[in-house]
Amino acid sequence: MKYKMKDFAAKHALTLGKHCVYGVFRGYHIHVKYTPIGNPRCLVTVVTDAREKQKQLEKYLDSNRQKLHISNFGVVKIGLMVCPRFTGEVFVRVETLLEEICAHLKKAGFAGAEVCPYCGQSLEGGGILATESDIPFRVHEKCFMGALASARQKDAQNAAKPDKKALGALGGTLGALFGGVLFVLTYAWWGFGALGAAAGVLLAYFLFRKFGGKASAFAVAYCGAAALLLSLAGYVFGLYMDAHAAGGGWSELFSAALADGGGRALFIVNLVLTAVFAGVGTVYNACSYRKDRRTIADKMRRLDG
Repeated sequence: MKYKMKDFAAKHALTLGKHCVYGVFRGYHIHVKYTPIGNPRCLVTVVTDAREKQKQLEKYLDSNRQKLHISNFGVVKIGLMVCPRFTGEVFVRVETLLEEICAHLKKAGFAGAEVCPYCGQSLEGGGILATESDIPFRVHEKCFMGALASARQKDAQNAAKPDKKALGALGGTLGALFGGVLFVLTYAWWGFGALGAAAGVLLAYFLFRKFGGKASAFAVAYCGAAALLLSLAGYVFGLYMDAHAAGGGWSELFSAALADGGGRALFIVNLVLTAVFAGVGTVYNACSYRKDRRTIADKMRRLDG
């Protein structure tokens, strides 16, 4: 029988949420988010007061990557996050990973669920249940309100930063241009270049933000349109190369492509899939934008009281 998230939750008296499970595991607040098509697919969080031991914890995780079977990790003041590599059933791997990490934390003297991760002091009276980065754990009310105020201040500072749309558009154009070049190359090799549109739209959005543009509806739309147009331009150039190789020029641009049934079918497939891949990439960017719109403070909530 497959060991599912609900079985893992039932075994350890954890709470099931949307695509996640959380609660106290081996004395520590933990949170496991799993979505088969997510990026990352799985993120395991263990809450602890790590303020004075962040470097120590980073060293442990880095030196034990292979043993723990993790692809990536992060350490912050209130705990650690790891991305497991999967071999076999997901929650068998998650369970083993948590057993090993929590055992190390206990041995190394890291505080558990009985301590507020913000201040390191005992949670007399149980504290309040709250979230940071959508991870539920118990804290002192005063500590949580202080952290929330600090998060709101950071959010205000980020919102006040200028949106460098012109530079962002330059980055987006360069990303889309890469997609167009990739279209030409793959079309020259295989007669099919539509994957260039997917690469172009994703890289365009990435570079749009890297060049200083803010994640926005404009960024999503601009990158999608630029990638589609430059991929189609790449296709036109590929058709010209075919016509030139056949001894023709711009006037015979579509002659080679439409010369027979197979050529017409491939022509249609390239056009349709270029539009589809550009659309799928744009939808992915739109989902990323929606996710990015949630600020630090948006992911902090008091769950009781």
